[in-house]
Amino acid sequence: MNIVRSIRHYYYGLLIIDLLVWVFAFVCSYWIRHFNEFPNIPQNYLIVIPYVLIVYAFVFRYFGLYRGEPKRTGQFFYQFFQLVKAQFVGLGILLALSFFYRGFSYSRIMVVSFFTVAFCLNLLVRHIYQLAVKEVLKSIRWQHRILIVGGGEVGKKLIEELLNHTTEYRVIGFLDDEDSLQHTFYYDVPCLGKVSDLKGIVDRNKIDEMIISFPSASYSLYRDIIKLCTETDIKYRFVPKMFNMVVQDISVDTLDGIPLIGIKGNNLTGFNYVIKRTLDIIVSSLLIIIFAPLMIVVAVLIKIFSPGPALYTQERIGYNKQAFKFYKFRSMHYNSDASIHEEYIKKWIDSNKEAEIKDGNTTVHKIANDPRIIPFIGKIIRKYSIDELTQLFNVLKGDMSLVGPRPCLRYEMEEYKTWHKARFDALPGITGLWQVSGRNRLSFDDMVRMDISYLQNWSLEKDLYIMLKTPFVVLFDKAY
Repeated sequence: MNIVRSIRHYYYGLLIIDLLVWVFAFVCSYWIRHFNEFPNIPQNYLIVIPYVLIVYAFVFRYFGLYRGEPKRTGQFFYQFFQLVKAQFVGLGILLALSFFYRGFSYSRIMVVSFFTVAFCLNLLVRHIYQLAVKEVLKSIRWQHRILIVGGGEVGKKLIEELLNHTTEYRVIGFLDDEDSLQHTFYYDVPCLGKVSDLKGIVDRNKIDEMIISFPSASYSLYRDIIKLCTETDIKYRFVPKMFNMVVQDISVDTLDGIPLIGIKGNNLTGFNYVIKRTLDIIVSSLLIIIFAPLMIVVAVLIKIFSPGPALYTQERIGYNKQAFKFYKFRSMHYNSDASIHEEYIKKWIDSNKEAEIKDGNTTVHKIANDPRIIPFIGKIIRKYSIDELTQLFNVLKGDMSLVGPRPCLRYEMEEYKTWHKARFDALPGITGLWQVSGRNRLSFDDMVRMDISYLQNWSLEKDLYIMLKTPFVVLFDKAY
């Protein structure tokens, strides 16, 4: 079975349904406004439909409507609110784009009708589609029944991932030797017993496949389980022992039928790098032009509120551990003592707990009440990341990229563990995957894992997604 491909096909079907809904909602909204012209639709309206489909498809994907969510109470309401946000943002983008098209104006009644019809139909048809798929999968004889052997961290992650998506796979239960897990449930999946009970559980239950999720299990246990699967004609898979390494580092290939498990390489090489560098040059040039007035105002305000230069340069470590001059608006008093930051960074890298502070119910990693920050203007430009704008010149020079791991200071690099240094395999970035996924709410190790995952799975689509999401995170999320 190919679990990933099955999940992907499910969401392809959902996308096709959404596309049909948007086309239907668009033509219906036209006929609501011009009911006397049914069934004709003028060319001025028909040419808009492809733009509607493209914008809405990207916006729906941005709001996670083509990704699985954990099964939990209130999933319908979660999807309801995500649809509301996606519809508003999608419609807002379309209205903004129509502002540049002066050849024709569109009826406000039609706009309201399209929003209403599209939202109601999206919600209704998606719900029907999901229920229909579930019912069909329950009724077919070949629904794949999976048993997870191992209910630890790895086993629970497998259960969550299998339950995250509506597929033809059903997790009938899991096994674990931990006494506290017996007769318990994890996301409605029961613990059927201990690993020693496996033979009896196989005899009592119809099982199509077994996933062995004991990375620390002995070879003899693996051998016994595989022997049982072979004798009972049950397919099996297992999590390799090297899963205890950084998960994103592992790749699996086959060479003439021989499985090869190794370390993933950086995907930002060859033509991929050419594409990324081209995008960096074009977008950074445009952003410098757009933000030039703001940067001038910020520079003046910094000079007013604090003596010293508005900009400062700092040595940072970038690609291949090479040092470069890093530009930034000054948000702290001139010649501030850097030892505060150095002490904090060492604690954060070495022991995340020592660098944690509480903001309400949220744990974050930052320096609280930093006395070095310039009053008023310093907090504002840091909160909204305005101090990062000058790094667009670093991007244009080729020292940085728009998206990538953040460049570190030399004393930070000296604290890195060996696996942390994979961050230096590409140009550092102004924004990145971890910035739009939790920012300072993440531990240092989580941040590095995200950076490594980004480098190993780079795609142009992912860069565009991160760049589009960054302004929303900076403006509407707590940026710390």
